[in-house]
Amino acid sequence: MRSRHMGLVCVFATILTGVLGCTQEEIDTHADEQAIRKAEMNAVRAWNEGDIDGYMTAYPEDSEWLPPNSPRVKGAEGIRVLASQLAANPGFAFDGQVATVEVSSDGNLAYLIGTYQLTLSDQEGNLGTDHGKFVEVWKKHPDSTWNHVLAIWNSDNPCP
Repeated sequence: MRSRHMGLVCVFATILTGVLGCTQEEIDTHADEQAIRKAEMNAVRAWNEGDIDGYMTAYPEDSEWLPPNSPRVKGAEGIRVLASQLAANPGFAFDGQVATVEVSSDGNLAYLIGTYQLTLSDQEGNLGTDHGKFVEVWKKHPDSTWNHVLAIWNSDNPCP
């Protein structure tokens, strides 16, 4: 009797697992991926044009930057200050290439992986270029917009 009962439990568990597995709805993340790519492209364009307000639309109050060779920057105001300083450099030019956008299975978080090129002038006016890679974490808001949560980047150039 016990083995028959265990057999029924196993059958029921198998059926339940199959039914639950079939009823889980897969989220189509294509539209989210496109929205994130567009938001990233708009932010970079605004930054290159010196439009810091436009750039900052991608950064909510609780976002963070983890820049190379510098302390952690917490909050939108800190990011605004550093982004403004960089954009004010006479040789400033930034180009980022997003290679990967991966949206979480629940559709609420995503990460980007890509490469960048940053050009700045030194104190004598000589241009220097940094090449590297970045990772960004993005969060979806109730109105379906996406914003940065965290950005970290580091150089491929050798240490001076």
